[in-house]
Amino acid sequence: MNKLYIDTDIVIDAVEDRKNIFGKNIGNPAADLFIQAVSCKYQLILSTWMFHELCRHKIINDTRMFFELTKKKVITISHTEKDIVYAKSNNPSHFQDELHGMLALKSKADCIVTRNISDFDNFKDKITIVKPEQLL
Repeated sequence: MNKLYIDTDIVIDAVEDRKNIFGKNIGNPAADLFIQAVSCKYQLILSTWMFHELCRHKIINDTRMFFELTKKKVITISHTEKDIVYAKSNNPSHFQDELHGMLALKSKADCIVTRNISDFDNFKDKITIVKPEQLL
């Protein structure tokens, strides 16, 4: 079973059923990852940093259904203050993505699932980075 590190944007896409700037639905492929995790195709890795970001977006309560459905298929990886400091020193302008990449490696994920592939350029030689559609 592939272990997928889920970037915060994927959860937001699924919960808000978002569309991209061209009007294409990007929420369905994101939600499908959660459905496929329930059917044992994937194991999801969710970080405490992702939960922190969801709280900032004020949608943490809206995500309960996704997390409740997949709770047996989820691995949680915790971040530390030291991780944040290191991410900020490595990539001050995009430390959040740097932190996600670090946590994905730390958790031994098979890939990072994100909408923002280019934000993870620092990691492309260490881990596969994909959009949800590439897994479906």
